[in-house]
Amino acid sequence: MLDSAVVCYLSAIKSLDPDDEHYAAPLGAYYNRIALLLFKSEINKEAEKMFEKAIAYNAQLSEKSQLSESYRGLWKCYCVDKGGVLDTSLLQTVKLIPDIRDKEELFKTKNALAYYFLMTGDYVSAMKYSAELETLSPDEVSYYKSCLVKGNIFYASGQLDSALWYTRKAANSSYIYTRASAYETLYEMTGDSSCLNRYTQLNDSILKIMKPAKVNTAFYSELIHNMDLEYARKIHTFLWLGGIGVAMVVGLIGVTLLFYFKRRNAVRRPAPEAVVPVPGATGKAPETPLEMEKKSESLQREIVEQIHAITEQRNKRFVKSDIYKQTVAFIKGGTVFLSPALRDSLFESLRKEYALLHRLLVTYFSFSDEEFYFFCLSSLGLGTKECAACRCVSMSAIRVLRKRVNDKMRRYITIDSLFQTVKL
Repeated sequence: MLDSAVVCYLSAIKSLDPDDEHYAAPLGAYYNRIALLLFKSEINKEAEKMFEKAIAYNAQLSEKSQLSESYRGLWKCYCVDKGGVLDTSLLQTVKLIPDIRDKEELFKTKNALAYYFLMTGDYVSAMKYSAELETLSPDEVSYYKSCLVKGNIFYASGQLDSALWYTRKAANSSYIYTRASAYETLYEMTGDSSCLNRYTQLNDSILKIMKPAKVNTAFYSELIHNMDLEYARKIHTFLWLGGIGVAMVVGLIGVTLLFYFKRRNAVRRPAPEAVVPVPGATGKAPETPLEMEKKSESLQREIVEQIHAITEQRNKRFVKSDIYKQTVAFIKGGTVFLSPALRDSLFESLRKEYALLHRLLVTYFSFSDEEFYFFCLSSLGLGTKECAACRCVSMSAIRVLRKRVNDKMRRYITIDSLFQTVKL
């Protein structure tokens, strides 16, 4: 179905004159739709190109809803490619807000801005945009999403009572993804095992949900390739016909001049045999075969994205905790081993703070507790000497442990570019 949708949108784009300003609105909308389909199908590079084309057309419109959608989409693509949310392309939407007339797009823009400022630590700006979401929510699902964002903002800024109130409201959502995120956050706030059990049940249900259809990468690439070939063929035909026309005119002039000089000199000379150049047959260039995606690539990319998202969010919170500050102060750059009591307290805190990461690493890579703790410490920026002090072992033991962890991840993350982003 999505392949058919892409074909329809591309056909519609092909039927419009890209230089006619009256077609800017439909062209911008079509490019937005194609880009979104490609993004959901994880064809991010092509999605970025389509969003950039959409921006070129939507920037011509006085109403900025479509332009805002383009910038939001481009931001999401960059976030996935860069493994984070710190790309600033979303900030282009701030100046567009007064000219966004579509209520749903206005909600999505301010919700994205609230999330962006939450992740960058600017809680004042995050709360500013979040405060406007409740009145803008176009439906119940969106309303509970806004409650979840607001709960996270209060939690990050240390206002636990307000955070609990909004997050519990979000847990009433009929949208399973919002509900699961709410219970996960409630468990982090309260440590209540019933919230963890509820989150686990919802997460298991999410894993059983059939994923939506995706645009086939090979099909899309071949479609674009064929469109380029068709365009090139038209240009080639036009130039070829033009060349024939020029040759005929030159030939006619040449024949006229020949007879003119023959009459003038009254010399009978045999007419030179006309040589009509025959254009050589141009064989069709063999099409380059399109390499099919590896079956596991989508899963590998999803795992790596989850690891980046979890560690980035948890690291920002954990480095502010007392246990982390005590640990760093105690080991003095790795020159002093942690006391057993402080070490046990550190590992217990890591297990609680990074519970979701622990489950992911154990499920996909069969990490032991020792390997999990080392992964967390390394993600926090601690070096070999500091990790050895935290583990109360030698530096050589840490080097052996690092190799074992990397080998386990390498068995499943076979795409080198992805592996390099998680390698310790």
